[in-house]
Amino acid sequence: MACSSGRVTIQLVDEEAGVGAGGLQLFRGQSYEAIRAACLDSGILFRDPYFPAGPDALGYDQLGPDSEKAKDVKWMRPHEFCAEPKFICEDMSRTDVCQGSLGNCWFLAAAASLTLYPRLLRRVVPPGQDFQHGYAGVFHFQLWQFGRWVDVVVDDRLPVREGKLMFVRSEQRNEFWAPLLEKAYAKLHGSYEVMRGGHMNEAFVDFTGGVGEVLYLRQNSMGLFSALRHALAKESLVGATALSDRGEYRTEEGLVKGHAYSVTGTHKVFLGFTKVRLLRLRNPWGRVEWTGAWSDSCPRWDTLPTECRDALLVKKEDGEFWMELRDFLLHFDTVQICSLSPEVLGPSPERGGWHVHTFQGRWVRGFNSGGSQPNAETFWTNPQFRLTLLEPDEEEEDEDEEGPWGGWGASGAWGPARGGRTPKCTVLLSLTQRNRRRLRAKGLTYLTVGFHVFQIPEELLGLWDSPRSRAILPRLLRADRSPLSARRDVSRRCRLRPGHYLVVPSTAHAGDEADFTLRVFSERRHTAVEIDDVISADLQALQGPYLPLELGLEQLFKELAGEEEELNACQLQALLSIALEPARVHTRTPREIGLRTCEQLLQCFGHGQSLALHHFQQLWGHLLEWQAIFHKFDEDASGTMNSYELRLALNAAGFHLNNQLTQALTSRYRDSRLRVDFERFVSCVAQLTCIFCHCSQHLDGGEGVICLTHRQWMEAATFS
Repeated sequence: MACSSGRVTIQLVDEEAGVGAGGLQLFRGQSYEAIRAACLDSGILFRDPYFPAGPDALGYDQLGPDSEKAKDVKWMRPHEFCAEPKFICEDMSRTDVCQGSLGNCWFLAAAASLTLYPRLLRRVVPPGQDFQHGYAGVFHFQLWQFGRWVDVVVDDRLPVREGKLMFVRSEQRNEFWAPLLEKAYAKLHGSYEVMRGGHMNEAFVDFTGGVGEVLYLRQNSMGLFSALRHALAKESLVGATALSDRGEYRTEEGLVKGHAYSVTGTHKVFLGFTKVRLLRLRNPWGRVEWTGAWSDSCPRWDTLPTECRDALLVKKEDGEFWMELRDFLLHFDTVQICSLSPEVLGPSPERGGWHVHTFQGRWVRGFNSGGSQPNAETFWTNPQFRLTLLEPDEEEEDEDEEGPWGGWGASGAWGPARGGRTPKCTVLLSLTQRNRRRLRAKGLTYLTVGFHVFQIPEELLGLWDSPRSRAILPRLLRADRSPLSARRDVSRRCRLRPGHYLVVPSTAHAGDEADFTLRVFSERRHTAVEIDDVISADLQALQGPYLPLELGLEQLFKELAGEEEELNACQLQALLSIALEPARVHTRTPREIGLRTCEQLLQCFGHGQSLALHHFQQLWGHLLEWQAIFHKFDEDASGTMNSYELRLALNAAGFHLNNQLTQALTSRYRDSRLRVDFERFVSCVAQLTCIFCHCSQHLDGGEGVICLTHRQWMEAATFS
């Protein structure tokens, strides 16, 4: 096998580059317009093959096929149990959304908040759908999922029990946009039951593509009213939760502990010279309201001017009520605010728009799931992203007091907090676990995740790459960190000096596996890149030393080869079992090179089926080098190396591989104990050597860039 003497770089290209980039993704490939046209043409109503109306759509446990709650359920179209069904009755409002028996108040409270902003609602609930003109039994909704908008098609067969909808309903019983939106969300995640229990921010983010933040009220409430007022003014979605250790229960004051409420408004009123801050909340049940101060029947309303009282107070059992800020702080534990994304919010005329970077990643056991403890031996393997903050914030004035989360900027729902003269940059980091809710049916839940932010000194900046971070990372000063949380979305607003930073997202425990999305937002200019390698190799290093064979080894080759003067796989295995034996006395678990690996070596270094003497000489030089590299990383002489170190060993062998490829190779060549033995290492390195040498033959002068699709590269690099 001949190699050139230059450097070959492999650039991976997407086979569908530009196709649908940044556009709307059709869930399951279903096009609403195409389905509707086909149904109208054939005169039949749509029946969704990907989410069939039946027991599996309901759930898997409490709503499973054999559960009591799933008995006597009928799947009916609205016109089969409602005289004049409508998609929307006049205008949608926050009182349309009333909770059923599913236990998804977090979702419904978010949907109720969404109705406050028609522009946002039209994105999620596309207009032009109804049960009259062009009705074909098909509807569609658009939801944000981890970096792109997804169009979800559903049929209108809904679960009905005793003639009533099982789950969400509208206050106006002939309106069905909310039940159909709930069905689309259930389809996206696999069933209705996976929607049981959650946090409002999860739905907030899915409705807007925004960034959710959690404010813990028991820690510090200063500036809360101002923050909520500005957030609502900037069309942020806001909710509150009254936490409970024993599930949902109703208090004497009419609140429901362990329950999610929408925050739908703020107002200041004056009682004499006393300023009173009021918050308007809504229970997604559509009933059960606060009965304390400033509730619907409270006599304090009579002290206000008539026009003010009439503008604020609506006395009916609709689940909506006012309460004073100090009472709110006594009864609620958290506030969840979803700031709008740049796409939805639009650019800022004052500052020229948002700056945002989005990264998709995955924690893989034995490769880059290094846990959350910076002093742990595997922490350095976690995914790493370099963030450079270039411009400090401008000072902003606010008429009200500031809280620890700062003011709310002119171009978005959040902005910098003042504090001291040192110029700082505000950056919002958001870490999201992808696709975990739909795995609930398999017994999986959200992992506990978070991220660290380290400052990179200028003198270390030029040295920074993934392999070296093992030694450098412990020397970095931590600048900030998020809380570790078992929520889907973990976000933190950081106030950092201009400079270079390292963002390290991690699971709480090493070895946990999950997909994640990391987003970086700022209103001032920044840069962000994933720390990764270009796929390349120094072909001169891959030549291997052409050492003359020892006389005994050459004689052994000739004896095994016989008249053919070439070795087959079985003969090569016999030769290596003898030739490599002396080096194995230093390990406790000797293992010979297997027949399958010998067949691979023939493919890479010989004629495919056999190996001549000069080919074996080249192979032998490689084997001695690979053996030396392996022993370097087999520090305990166990005959194996930790799979976290495979990347470092491959670097030592002359290869630079990106994160995606190293992850795939690690998953392929590690064993169940996250170890890589010598035979697996030989197989991996031989395969890479063969690929790069083959690619170099297609380059003028033996160096340059080869373009391969992801599929072509992965097939070549991981074939059996």
